[in-house]
Parts: sequence; C-alpha cells; structure tokens
Amino acid sequence: MKNQKLFIATMLALTILLGAAGNTARAALTPGNWKWMGYTFHGYDSFHGTTVYAYEYNSTAVLSVTIHNDYVTDKNLNISALKVWMDWGTNYTSTMTTMDKPYVIPWHENRVIPIEFKVPSSNVVSNKAVYAYTIFLEYVNATTGPKKIIGGDKEFAGLDFVVYSNDQVEAQKTMIIVDEMFDTTDPDDFNSTKAKIWWIKAKNETFVAETSYNRGDFGNAKTHYQNALLMTNEAFAAEQAKGGGFDDAQVDVLKAQAESLRASASYLTGLSNMWVLIGVAAVLFAIGYIIRGLGALRKPGAPAA
Repeated sequence: MKNQKLFIATMLALTILLGAAGNTARAALTPGNWKWMGYTFHGYDSFHGTTVYAYEYNSTAVLSVTIHNDYVTDKNLNISALKVWMDWGTNYTSTMTTMDKPYVIPWHENRVIPIEFKVPSSNVVSNKAVYAYTIFLEYVNATTGPKKIIGGDKEFAGLDFVVYSNDQVEAQKTMIIVDEMFDTTDPDDFNSTKAKIWWIKAKNETFVAETSYNRGDFGNAKTHYQNALLMTNEAFAAEQAKGGGFDDAQVDVLKAQAESLRASASYLTGLSNMWVLIGVAAVLFAIGYIIRGLGALRKPGAPAA
C-alpha cells in the first residue's frame, strides 16, 4: 500500500511538471496565424507550379504575425524578439520589440507584430526559386532591470515565398487583365468579323505567352501578354466601329491564308517543335470557323409567307 501511494504521488507530481512544461512550450505562436502584406502577386504561379507570395527585387516585404499569450495564467508575456529566417540565409527581426524594450502582451490576449525587410537583389536570390521561411519568438522574465531569456517558440511558416523580376511582374499583371477579359466576354456576341479575328489573334498570343512563361522566358511572356491585351482592345474597337461583316474580297483573303497555313502545317509535320503545330492548328480552326459562319450568314432567308 505504501509503495502504491508513493507511485501515485510520483505520477501526480510528474503530471503537474509535464503540464507546466507543456504550457511553457506552446506559448505565443499559433500555426497559420501570420500573413504576408504588400506583395506584388498572390496566387497560382504556373512556372513554379504552386501558389506563391511574390515580391519584386528590392521591394519591401512585410510579414504580419499575430501572437497569443497562452504562457502562464495571469502573467504577461514579454516579447524580446520576433524574427523570420528566410532560407536564402538571412534572419530579419521586428523593430517593434527588443531586449531593452520588450513588447508586453497580457494574459490570453493577442497582439500583431510586423516584420519588415527589403527583398534582396538578383545577386542574392533567384527569381526561379521558391523559398521557405521560419518564424522565431523569444520572451524574457521582466521589462525592467536585468533580463534573461526564459523561453521561446519556433514555427515553420511556409514554402511559398518567391521573388519576381520586372518582366515577371509585368507578365503577371497583364495576364490577370487579359484572363479577366476572356472570362467575362463571349466572342459569339461580336457582330463584326474583324472583331472576332482580333479576338482569335489575342487568344493565340496568350497561348504563346503562357508557353513562354512556363519555360521561364519571362521577357517573351511579357511581350506576348501585352500584345494579347492590345489585340483584345482592337477587337472591341472593331466591334464598336463596324458592327459586323466582311465583303467577299475579305473572305477570299481568309481562304487564301487558310490554304497557306495548311501548306505550312504539312511542312511542319517533319519538325519537332510541337507547340508551333498546335498554334497552326488553332489558327486553321479559327479561320475555318469564321468562313463557315460567313457562309451561313449569306444563305438566303426563308421566303415571306
């Protein structure tokens, strides 16, 4: 019986000690309780194949971290340091709190502390890499007098930070505008044949832009996305100015272009550049579709009753 009581007392003491240790270890950082601010782009990046937070070279990045005081009941949490380690090998520290002037968080309350830093230039980081980052927290025993670090927390925060060149920035910005125009406009609503042709050209430019971006040719991607945007504008301008219909001479030109493209396609079948073949096929289909549509428009109507 005596040994049984001793065992129970020992287990009870161990439970209390482990509980206190667990309470200390889980202070402050809650997974996912942070966010990037002021980024150039956030979304799916087809080159990287993942959702990213993108900042341009030499821009300012801000990581906003929410800290919760769940340290010791009714005790303040005295934050002496909040840092983010970026895996290009640099730590960045918040200027809102220091060892000399800790940031105080009352028991069971939240505070938001930002970490701000300048994104490095191209000689330090690559615009073709995805970077991981980890948040570190330290807290001290007091706000005045001699201080010592009594605890901390660490949390792997993500693998989604990328750096963009200016060409990537411009390509993404223009892509968003072009995609929005394609998503919200039905080309079948155009009455002008010229407008439809401009729309098809814009689609083809977008295809080339996407191909270029996905293989890391960001300068070429930017150029083709900008061309696509100009072509969509031309489509709207043609629709507004003319309101539909080409004459027979213009239809003959389309037919001649289609025959020329067919001849080119036969020649290109011996080449290995498959994306060129796909582009030619798309143009052939588009021109054929327009010619058939024009033929249908020229059919005589039913006789009046």
